[in-house]
Amino acid sequence: MRLAFVLALPLLGACSRPGAADLPAIAAMRSAAAEWALVNREAQRGRVTPAFAEGMRAAARAAIASEARGLRDSAAAAREAAALQALPADAAPEHIARHAAALERIEKAL
Repeated sequence: MRLAFVLALPLLGACSRPGAADLPAIAAMRSAAAEWALVNREAQRGRVTPAFAEGMRAAARAAIASEARGLRDSAAAAREAAALQALPADAAPEHIARHAAALERIEKAL
């Protein structure tokens, strides 16, 4: 009985959806992008200090870069991460939010 269970484990792993292993990284990138967009929106309104905005932007961009390096199966998420990394730190919040929304669609599809 135990042998049958042990032999079945690889089969169960093969049944998992493609890209599911990337789900935590995609969620983390989406969250970082949403935070980045919020910081830029608040910076445009003058509601945060330049030092705070700079630090939060750097942290969000670093998180996106780090999570993107860990992607294995999701080419679409990798493209969104690359597009986010290509944006300037003070990019329009709408541009960042568009990529965050794309990541959310990818996340929900998994």
